[in-house]
Amino acid sequence: MKIIAIMGSPKGKGSGYKIVKMIEDRMIAMGSVEFEYIFLKDANLKPCIGCYNCMARGEDKCPLKDDRAAIEQKLLASDGFILSSPVYMGSVSGLMKNFIDRFAYLSHRPRFHRQKMLAVVNTSITGKKGTLSTLKIALGHDRGTRIVHELAIATPPWSQTERAVAEKEQAINVAAKKFYLSCLDTSLPSPTFNSYMDFLVMQKFSLECRQYMPADYTFYNGKVYYFDMKVNPIKAAAAKAIVGIYIYMMKDMGPGNVSWPATKKEEK
Repeated sequence: MKIIAIMGSPKGKGSGYKIVKMIEDRMIAMGSVEFEYIFLKDANLKPCIGCYNCMARGEDKCPLKDDRAAIEQKLLASDGFILSSPVYMGSVSGLMKNFIDRFAYLSHRPRFHRQKMLAVVNTSITGKKGTLSTLKIALGHDRGTRIVHELAIATPPWSQTERAVAEKEQAINVAAKKFYLSCLDTSLPSPTFNSYMDFLVMQKFSLECRQYMPADYTFYNGKVYYFDMKVNPIKAAAAKAIVGIYIYMMKDMGPGNVSWPATKKEEK
């Protein structure tokens, strides 16, 4: 079993690393597991400039030449990965946010269908909920990676009670076991009704916006689902009917003929 741990702390081997290392030790005790750590503070991952090329034209059109593609290949070759971040003002660290931004195209064109993800957050006291919410949308959200567990551990800068320590140890035990068992299952998930509707919506918008989002159109054109999988015909018919209504109601989100905001030339 191969696990990639993406470490979002600028400290490197701080509290988050210690927690993930505890998870590693417990998983190794369960079976054959290989961990690889990617410390974002040392990774060659340039700040996203928001050019939208990866979303519209394809990630290969990103003007930033660094290790993003190599990191993606490591993730694809793994059985699961851990995203670890400290809480910074109620959300993830800047390093982790940039990591999420650089892989934003996966929210449109997901690919980590086989891998499982464990979200790990450490904080002095508060901010766990917001940070976990941000981690959950990383790497394709529920269109790709299956998030099997969320672990939030408080690491205040003072000694703790025996009860508090025991609770943390138990939470880490539960996370390690659940993550380990989930990564043993390398099968592709069966489409749910909601996930199939989500696919149909994305496919329809890729067709409507093909002039502006050619990478999405190429990805969805001719597909039955995100990956090769049979879909129950009754489920498919019902989903298509509902999606047809949804698309009609959301028609103003698609391309039109009014340029906005207007350019200076148009304003004249």
